[in-house]
Amino acid sequence: MEQSKNVFLQEKDELSKLINAKANELYHSLKTFDASTLQTSDFFKNYFADHHLGKRLIFSIQNSAHILYHSIKKSNKKLEELNVADYGAGLGTLFMLGSMLNVKRFVYNDHLAEWKNNAELICSALKINVTAYVVGDIKNVIACANADNFVFDIIVSRNVIEHIYDLPDFYSSIHQHNASAIVYSTTTANYHNPATWIQHVLIQKKIEKNHYCHQRKKAIQTIQSGLSAAQIETLVSLTRGKALGDFTDAIKDFSIGKPVTEVRYLKSNTCDHETGVWVEHLLSKQAYKEIINTAGFSFEYSPGFWDTNYSNGLVNSCTRFLNKIIKLMGNKGYIISPFINVVAS
Repeated sequence: MEQSKNVFLQEKDELSKLINAKANELYHSLKTFDASTLQTSDFFKNYFADHHLGKRLIFSIQNSAHILYHSIKKSNKKLEELNVADYGAGLGTLFMLGSMLNVKRFVYNDHLAEWKNNAELICSALKINVTAYVVGDIKNVIACANADNFVFDIIVSRNVIEHIYDLPDFYSSIHQHNASAIVYSTTTANYHNPATWIQHVLIQKKIEKNHYCHQRKKAIQTIQSGLSAAQIETLVSLTRGKALGDFTDAIKDFSIGKPVTEVRYLKSNTCDHETGVWVEHLLSKQAYKEIINTAGFSFEYSPGFWDTNYSNGLVNSCTRFLNKIIKLMGNKGYIISPFINVVAS
């Protein structure tokens, strides 16, 4: 029986036809995939099944198809010439679909080895060939390219840039590696959508109050003894948004009477001081522009689109209507879009 065909991407040229065909292949592979067969922990089995094989599978692949299509078109290169990385890939569909396009190299990256190990298991089960798997941050990704004497033409990510601790360093590192690279990212941390803004601010404040302020307080007491209760509370406040060396440097500066510099673009956000992972850093269009332009890239910012594949027909009617409004608004459509595209090139 012939498999039904979904429109993950409007077919307007050979590249979009190819990506849509591969997206359908991936969809049907994942639709029938049994996550319980993976030789891994129940946590990862359930996470993959719930987040990537469930109700949002079509939308996930649609997002991946759009990211790959627009970044590849922007490169003006043939598929077989392209070196591509999925940064902070997790267990999403972006690296899977990208690896099916027969580019020269497609590299998987994640901050944690556990996620990389499970991505390898999934790709092995699905017979998807990923060129290389890299654990770590952007420095490790670039080191992978340097070791094999190539540069990345495209670095893509989905819902990752809002978690990167040092975005200026992220973009400047890529620019130094290859000034002609395209960095195509999407994020649901949309500062300009009022509903999204409220949601993220509430989440940030809740996690700071319930977890990260206590984490920093405990670390401060361990690192710097002899501080009064009032000094500790002051430092807890001053170090919100600081991590890694910045966190310990701030404690040292405070203890010798030096001023502690503020974190740029912090607002209500907070992060894990041990890893530097932000809750979901909520940056404005202007903030992204400053960071990307300062790194040496040109900057583009555009709206994403709403999922129209819910089980509820009324919801789908509403999201289709919103997508029409976004299209009419052009680039200003980000005011009502559920995610944004942030592009450095």
